[in-house]
Amino acid sequence: MATTEQLSEIIRHYIPEEASPIVVNWIQEHKIALTITQSRKSVFGDYHWPHDGKGHRISVNGDLNPYAFLITFVHEMAHLTSWERYRNTVASHGKEWKHEFKILMDEFSGRKIFPVEIHTAFKQHLIAPSYSHCEDPKLMRALRKYDREAVTVLEELPEGCLFRFNNVILRKGKKLRKRFICYEANTNRMLLFNPQAPVKKI
Repeated sequence: MATTEQLSEIIRHYIPEEASPIVVNWIQEHKIALTITQSRKSVFGDYHWPHDGKGHRISVNGDLNPYAFLITFVHEMAHLTSWERYRNTVASHGKEWKHEFKILMDEFSGRKIFPVEIHTAFKQHLIAPSYSHCEDPKLMRALRKYDREAVTVLEELPEGCLFRFNNVILRKGKKLRKRFICYEANTNRMLLFNPQAPVKKI
């Protein structure tokens, strides 16, 4: 495994500097194989528990801004600590995982990690964290402001607008309580989309 100095040098390019010592300590303590991947549309990160002779593995998308990268990493760390405590006897994003997530985030308290708007949105998010912070529009809006490249999200498009998502052309419909109804242009098949889904306007 890489030394503390090597890990610090690598990780500081992806997360806020103030968070680096804690994250490096977690990686070393739990012997985590961390993979920084290319952009993935379906997930920001994932966790694999030890099996087939391999230890804990976490992957995070490398194109995330530092604050989104850190939140995603802690999300996956919560899966790791939940697995160590309960193995596979609890729900993936149940109360046990939520408890672990909050405990891990508490380690950053007292450090000025996040800008004010992200801190405020994330503090609200922690009251009842969902299975993905992508499902929290307020938090996602705050995080998007710090993306390395400007991204168009679905909620910014007018109703009836055509857009491309994963090489599929769709038409934006009305919003339900939390999601937008959208229709495939060729088949008129109805799909539900997160308001913060990254899209390309046509």
